Amino acid sequence: MRVDLTRQQVLLHRIHQHELDRRISDAAELAVFSLGVQDNTSGSALLSLAARLAEPKVDDFVVTWSVRGAPHLHRAGELKAFSRALWPWSDADARARAARPKVDDLLDALRHIATAMRSIVTKPMTKGEVSKALTPLAPKQTIEPCRGCETEHVSDPIFRLGALPAGLRIIPEEKTVTFERIHGWPGVPRKTAGFDELVHRYLTLHGPAGPSEVASYFGSSTREVKKRWPKDGLTEVTVDGQKAWLPEDLEIADAEPPAVRLLPPTDPYLQARDRDLLLPDKAAQKDIFRILGRRGAILVDGEIAGSWQGRVVSGKRFEVTATPYRPLPDLLPETQLLAQAKGLDDASVKSN
Repeated sequence: MRVDLTRQQVLLHRIHQHELDRRISDAAELAVFSLGVQDNTSGSALLSLAARLAEPKVDDFVVTWSVRGAPHLHRAGELKAFSRALWPWSDADARARAARPKVDDLLDALRHIATAMRSIVTKPMTKGEVSKALTPLAPKQTIEPCRGCETEHVSDPIFRLGALPAGLRIIPEEKTVTFERIHGWPGVPRKTAGFDELVHRYLTLHGPAGPSEVASYFGSSTREVKKRWPKDGLTEVTVDGQKAWLPEDLEIADAEPPAVRLLPPTDPYLQARDRDLLLPDKAAQKDIFRILGRRGAILVDGEIAGSWQGRVVSGKRFEVTATPYRPLPDLLPETQLLAQAKGLDDASVKSN
């Protein structure tokens, strides 16, 4: 018999799967690394770890452009498998991921670009240096005019999709995006392998969900993902009457939600694609999921109760500005954990 789950059951299950109901001692064991942890220039990945770890550290992880061409932290040993699993399986899939619906022969063009990028980066090189060397070698249909550069170069989404297949990592210590080779790289994938595993990982971490949420997360189209939807290992459930799937061997967890967690804008918990379930209030969605200047979420007793922004003051204090949707508990202890993760001695909280 098909199981019907409520929204609250799903949220508590996800909180447990994301390990937000407890503190983990070893970053390498975190479940969120099954899909990578998205990062940005302000070091948001470290803040995501601070919400889950006793002592957040990013040692032994590699930063590269992977899921949706966005920078993610990954376990170094999993990058080869990710490269194969994320490789587009058709021109239609490649066009969806690159947001270039009218580009012809994009799969072959992407293979050409990734191969060229690997040959170009023989030493640490900035994104601009790689782009300049790549453009003369790139297929014509991948090049477009850029107003910012006042020149033509390979489309940025296509460039981003080529980085991981090329076996390139980002050097996190550099202020400008700088690439270097990942040693021992087997080459650009010949075909997709392991996407079923990524679907299972998404459903384990963010489920219950269906093809549309999985497609949105990986940047593909629902039509393409439906063609690749796993035939085995999944069980059908409903969430408030809507059909969804979970791995068949996964039990629904009944977590004790944390009193409060401060989740940065790119936190894995906020990456689930069913935002109406995660945060039903449309005004709150608009506040947190902004196209520009996205804000972090204040998780209180299992619900998003506000948004926050952080900044470093005088080089030593981390200040959080909270926008409450309802009365909030004391945020200072969690803010102090974020400050420590950033190597700062002091923390403060104010409200809008």
